[in-house]
Order: sequence, then structure tokens, then C-alpha cells
Amino acid sequence: MLIALVNTEETIYKIKIILSLKKLLESGKKLQKEIKGNKIMYSYHGVASNALLRKATINDTLNGHTSPKAVTLISIVEGMGFTMTDFSKEFDNISEDEIKIYSQEHT
Repeated sequence: MLIALVNTEETIYKIKIILSLKKLLESGKKLQKEIKGNKIMYSYHGVASNALLRKATINDTLNGHTSPKAVTLISIVEGMGFTMTDFSKEFDNISEDEIKIYSQEHT
């Protein structure tokens, strides 16, 4: 019972991380269009380059294949030009409905 509860909690956190990163990526794409001179690239390749990570690491994280370590998560967020405060706001605002929808689409 405890293992199932922990596993479910870990799954929820993983989904919230994925959704938060995807929302930041989308926000970045909108900013890129609005702000002249914004040199941050909001693609997996651009984020990987800015974060000094492999593109596969970005891909695996945003597609839920792996759970990032704290250092990797911070590098990705900062590689998108955001702060951990920005990330935490997105993370805290993920609704149960968003988690359910993501779970249904990816199981």
C-alpha cells in the first residue's frame, strides 16, 4: 500500500515537472516573438545548447522518459531563460485535471 502511494506521488511530481517545463517552453516561444533581440532559442536544441546539456536529455525529460536530477532541472529552467521561481509558480498551478489528462494521454 505504501509503495503504491509513494509511486503515485512520484508519478504526480514527474507529471507536474513535465507540464511545468512545457508551459515555460511555450511561454518562451511567445516571448521570443514579442521581444526584439531575445536570443534565447525555445526549441529542445536551443535549450540544450543554453543549458550545456545533451538534446537527448532535454527530450527525455520533457517526454517523461526520465526524471531529472535537481541540477539538470535547474539547468533546463535557466537554459530557457527562466528562474526557479518561474518554474515553481507553474508547478504549483498545475491542476489535478491537467495531471489526469496527461496521464490518460500517456498511458
